[in-house]
Amino acid sequence: MRGILYTTLALASSLSISTSIACTDFRVAAKDGTQVIARSMEFAMPLNSDIISIPRGTAYGNTAPDGKPSMSWKSKYGYVMVDGLKQVFTIDGMNEAGLSFEYLYLPGFTQYQTVPAGKDNQAIPYFYFGDWVLGNFKSVDEVRQALANVYVYSQTLPAIGEMVFPLHAAIHDASGKGIVVEFINGQMQISDYVGVMTNAPTYQWHVQNLPQYLNLSPYNPKPVIANGISYGANGEGAGMIGLPGDISPASRFTKIAFMLQYAYQVENATSAVNLAEHIINNVDIPAGIARANNNGQETYETTEWTVFKDLTHKVFYYHTYQDLTLRSVDLKQVDFSEKAPKLVMPLSSAPTVLDVTGKFKLSFMQTKADVPTPAAAPALTVAPTSAAALAPAADPTPATEPKN
Repeated sequence: MRGILYTTLALASSLSISTSIACTDFRVAAKDGTQVIARSMEFAMPLNSDIISIPRGTAYGNTAPDGKPSMSWKSKYGYVMVDGLKQVFTIDGMNEAGLSFEYLYLPGFTQYQTVPAGKDNQAIPYFYFGDWVLGNFKSVDEVRQALANVYVYSQTLPAIGEMVFPLHAAIHDASGKGIVVEFINGQMQISDYVGVMTNAPTYQWHVQNLPQYLNLSPYNPKPVIANGISYGANGEGAGMIGLPGDISPASRFTKIAFMLQYAYQVENATSAVNLAEHIINNVDIPAGIARANNNGQETYETTEWTVFKDLTHKVFYYHTYQDLTLRSVDLKQVDFSEKAPKLVMPLSSAPTVLDVTGKFKLSFMQTKADVPTPAAAPALTVAPTSAAALAPAADPTPATEPKN
């Protein structure tokens, strides 16, 4: 087992150079105030992820780069988290206060911080960053304030060899606020979240790239008449010509931002999760469409799992590559007390198919003889109608991305 793990980590190391691991994060806000965070996890080897509960009072500590004890803490809040490679640290998670954390890949730009002399008790290894956030805070404002006094440093894990994953983090709370935390040239950079996040380059590059696509529209362009001939769009969607469709980080960022801008705002939590599912489907990666050749060995990425976090109602939803059935864990029903046991459950499962043959066999169609003949409708008197009344109704105003 360990030999296999070392082999896969060596492969991951080469992948970090030759291709970008594709992950996507975005926020959906409903009219009733519900905040839903959607996130996909793409990787080029099986992560074998579990969903795990972390009770309040769980103790954390480590060793700083100089060999002295690093920051230690006991979790103030309970949370559920998703791990990878059977290493119990948070890749994605949500705490009982509705604070969310997720790590996404940022190769080629990430350089974690150096811990200054005498600051060991303010230092956190990067793999415990998510656990520190979820275990100690209930809001983005609290996290932002605390970040001024911590150093996130690089450290290997003996169980997975010498690999250090280059990551940046998205942190969200139930109020709708969000930040992105990156480690560039050894410095922590904090950006306000604009509604979507992907991978490399840096977050500010993506934000500054968006104005290139201001011409895009959910409406078809008006027909153009030339030499007496009218040239119109052949079908719906012509206003989106130029919208990127590939799965590179920049294209995914732009495509999701466009969809969030123009998808109609939904009413409630159920509809918000449903909308998030529809949007995230646009960046789903089937096996084989994103490949790399590493020293003659072909590898490929897939969307291993996708999560949807209702931060308002504290419900954690997910589905996996093999089973698209939506599953949920209600954090309000999980015991996070200090003496509660940790719960561990694999995310993966066999495909679920709901057989409705029995229900279908009982769904008899009414024959013509079974349908009563409607009574004749009374004659209508039509009053004169103004030209204004005959004008078509205006289209609903497209919903816009809720501001932080």
